[in-house]
Amino acid sequence: MLASTGMKSWLAYKTLRKLNTRSVSSPSSQDSLIASSTLSKVTTPPSVAAATGAAYTLSKLTNTPKLQRFLLKSTLSASAAGLLNAGLKRLIGRKRPRAETGPEFKGPALKDKFNAMPSGHASAVTAVAGSIPRSSGPLLLASAAGLAATAVIGKSRTKRDAHHLSDVLVGSCLGFGVAYAVSKLEKPVENEVKRLTETH
Repeated sequence: MLASTGMKSWLAYKTLRKLNTRSVSSPSSQDSLIASSTLSKVTTPPSVAAATGAAYTLSKLTNTPKLQRFLLKSTLSASAAGLLNAGLKRLIGRKRPRAETGPEFKGPALKDKFNAMPSGHASAVTAVAGSIPRSSGPLLLASAAGLAATAVIGKSRTKRDAHHLSDVLVGSCLGFGVAYAVSKLEKPVENEVKRLTETH
């Protein structure tokens, strides 16, 4: 699982680098979509956690245990990554690229202009991408789609001058790390719940 997570992180990084090194001489409709405020709003950590949580609730109406487990892990991972990210942002206090004044690093700060490192959008999306189980076939395609989404969000955040590339990369590592931790905790928690239900 750790090797798989590391490979996903590396592929997301390479894709993001490729997107960022593309020529920006003529803005396209694709670029304006990537930099849109709509995409920015729907990929905040609360929005991602709410979307996966709602999907998990709906999936309970079906007989799809694998999908339910993935959506539950995604919701937990996106929520945990969002909380960790919010705390780290305020501790690090790095200035956003669009901020014109102030030191590069201020230290603990609540003002939004010093909330660049790490990227919350990247951490939430990669938390979901990192929750996709290892497999072949459709899940492999889903994993590739998750990596592509990670790279697009990274491009979006840098294009909107909300983050430096390093902010996005740290946010992505945080998201993948949280997804890995949630997957490792899944079995012990399931065993404990099973043990508690059997004793009552």
